[in-house]
Order: sequence, then C-alpha cells, then structure tokens
Amino acid sequence: MAGVIYGLDWGQREGKHLLTHDDVIAFKQAGGYNDDWDMCYLLATLCTARLREWKGTPLAERSFEEWADLAYGATRAGHGGMEWVRAVMPASAQLDYQVIGEIYHEFYWGADELKKRYGITARYLPDFYGYVHNEEMFFPPDFFRQLRAAGIPNLGIITGRVGPEVDIALEMMEAHARERWWDVVVSADLAPKPDPRALQLAIAGIPGGVGGGLYIGDTGDDLDMVMNYRAVKSKDDPDILIAMLVYEHEVEVYKQRGADFIVRSVMDVVECLPGGLTLAGRWNDLDWDQMEEGLHRNRHESQPTPSIDMD
Repeated sequence: MAGVIYGLDWGQREGKHLLTHDDVIAFKQAGGYNDDWDMCYLLATLCTARLREWKGTPLAERSFEEWADLAYGATRAGHGGMEWVRAVMPASAQLDYQVIGEIYHEFYWGADELKKRYGITARYLPDFYGYVHNEEMFFPPDFFRQLRAAGIPNLGIITGRVGPEVDIALEMMEAHARERWWDVVVSADLAPKPDPRALQLAIAGIPGGVGGGLYIGDTGDDLDMVMNYRAVKSKDDPDILIAMLVYEHEVEVYKQRGADFIVRSVMDVVECLPGGLTLAGRWNDLDWDQMEEGLHRNRHESQPTPSIDMD
C-alpha cells in the first residue's frame, strides 16, 4: 500500500515480498493492533520508513520481529498501539489514516459489497472482488448446539470489528449454523480490546448472569483483555479463563504470558471444560498440522493483490 503510494522499490519486480504473514502475527502478539486499520497504518508506516527515511541506516536493517518486540514493550508500558507508531516512526513516513482505511475497505469488501454496505463507489480498486468472499467458518454447523448440550448455556462474541463488518460476520455465522447462537455481541465501537470493559459488557449482556466463563482468542489483545479484566474485577465478579488459538511457534509466548489453555482449533474448546483433556500442561500433545492448514487456507488461496490506482 505505502510502496505503491510513494513509488517505492523493495524488489517486487523480482517477486520479493515486502513482509510476511509471520511479521503480521508478531505485531498481533505485541498487542495494540487488533483494529485492522491500525495494523495497516503501522505496517505501511514502518515499511515506508525502512525503504525511504531510514534507508542505509541500522534502523532499516532491524527485523520486523525486533520491531514487534519494541512494540510489545511499549504496550506493557501503557504507550503501545497508535501512540507508539506516532512517537517512534518519522512523521514524513506516516500516511493519511483515512486513506489507509479507505484502501483497506476496498481490499476487504470489494467494489460491489462496498457499494451495497456503505453506498460508496470504489476509488482505488474499482474492479476488485473483495477478500470478504474468502472468509470461511472454522467450526461445523452444529458446533454451538453441541456446546449447549455440553453444559454451556450462554455464548457471546467480542470482536474488533465495527459496523457493517460486524453485520456480515454475524450474517455468515447465522447462515452457516442456521441459528443465532450468540446471546450478546460487543463490537470495538463499544469497547475495543484489550479494554476490560468489553468483557464486562459481554458478561452484563448474558441473561440471568454469569457464574464463570471461558474466553477464546487468538491475539495479544485478546489475552490482555482477560488479564486486564482480572486486574480490575471485584470478588463478586465471575472468574474468566482464557484459551488461546495460536500457531505452533506462538505456544511458548502465550504460555509464558499466562494463558490457561492452548487450543489447535475452535472445536477444542470443549476439551477445556471440567474433565477435558487439553489442559495447560499438555503443550507437546498438540497436532498442529490440521490447525495450520485451516488458518492458512484462505490466505494461500486468496486472489493476487491487484495494483492500486492512485489517480
């Protein structure tokens, strides 16, 4: 995105990648970038600075993993996310946030859905189909009926999405499961993760109250939200456990950060129930092949990224 806007060269004509999926995952671990616009802004700014403002300096040679470690340190200190980007990155490398968001929307929605959902005509990618059509459900249609049968009567969603992005996710899940299985939905415009209010709102929205719960997430902000909730909860508030759905190379990271469970798929959440098998001590028993295949499928089968018309 930034490379196209500024006409930068990172070897793309020779097939070189500007960054990898693992680079993105590293910043998801760092926390502070659960919002996709913020993540795009961070990566666009960092890549621009490495290729232009910092070119030929040690800062340009610093790996994305090293930058993600610094971002994590800033998050721990309470100055992560966009605050860290604006403080650390050169001002001349920071793009217009609204432009980043508009291009993100066109990539995600595609021209037709963008017009349908927002009434907006695509400016940069007028013929793009949209990555939204690559989304798929990673659970069987009767999964949530099985959960209720296993003794979990209430279910909720806390999402980093807002507006129509929430709507389409709920539409797809309802069509897949043939029911609205959730009792409450907390979107980022109500309380963005890792704000513990998101979890408090979800608990408050469960009919009849909550005696305890299990939250499943896949980013640093998910874990931090639960940890932040624990830090502010009163003795009368319900205890919430956290299960992390992560890649194999992330297991030790989230183990050290205090995750109660590690799961290889959403379906494995049932094994975290009393009497379940996948407990925090069984790190070496996980079969990662199935999980990796599912998590990578929609990325590897995505259509090629089109060029952006900035005129």
